[in-house]
Amino acid sequence: MIDVTTWTAHLTREPDDSFLSAMDRRWRDGLASPVAQCAWSRCPLHTLALLHLDRAAHKRRLHARYFGAGSCEVTGHGFTPMSDLIPGDKYGPECIDVAHVGSASTLAAAIAAIKEDRHLLACAVVTEAQFVAIDTFDDHSAALLRPGSHGAIVPFVYAAEDESEDEAWEREDLLRANGYSTYTVDVSSMGDDPLAVHRNLAGLMEDVLDEIANLKADAAANIASDGALWPLIVVRAPDSWNPALATDRAQSHR
Repeated sequence: MIDVTTWTAHLTREPDDSFLSAMDRRWRDGLASPVAQCAWSRCPLHTLALLHLDRAAHKRRLHARYFGAGSCEVTGHGFTPMSDLIPGDKYGPECIDVAHVGSASTLAAAIAAIKEDRHLLACAVVTEAQFVAIDTFDDHSAALLRPGSHGAIVPFVYAAEDESEDEAWEREDLLRANGYSTYTVDVSSMGDDPLAVHRNLAGLMEDVLDEIANLKADAAANIASDGALWPLIVVRAPDSWNPALATDRAQSHR
């Protein structure tokens, strides 16, 4: 039987403003010191996702792996953000776990990995176009996942900040049909009020990990319903945050 307690947080949900400020500095410092061609080290959306997933995962003592396109010539990606932000942590510093998948779909690779490791928390950042690509769309389905025997995936899907309401609803319908419930965060105000963005995303991550814990608890109690939806995060962001740019560059360096 799966140990549901490993997916449940037992501490305060959201960090205070001083810690949010430290997270923002850590995020900006990381962008200023990029590592090779790895999107998880140099692209705003990837690094923001890593920062906040690492915080939520650290609270629950979950092992997170970040799936990136292309290849990377460096052997390591440094320590996790929480290793820097929580000095003297009793668990010690931890290295960022990044898996590069070449020209394969990062989301499909992440789903395949959690089907092999029930304790793994996997993360992939994609665009809507990458999500619906005809060769991999079926492999992106959350219907393939079993909360009682698989790990968990937290996908981040990029959305242009100027998208129309109709476009947003169409994407919502598509994602729901493929087994996901969506949580949306708008980072367009990052330049004016970064703490508000970090605060919203921190709270959202708590909801996402709590929802995953609920799915696993239901599975352990044999009360899981058919068609359960897995959480997915939609990030409305400027064009410069588009993860397709990072994917194209990463694949060009293979």
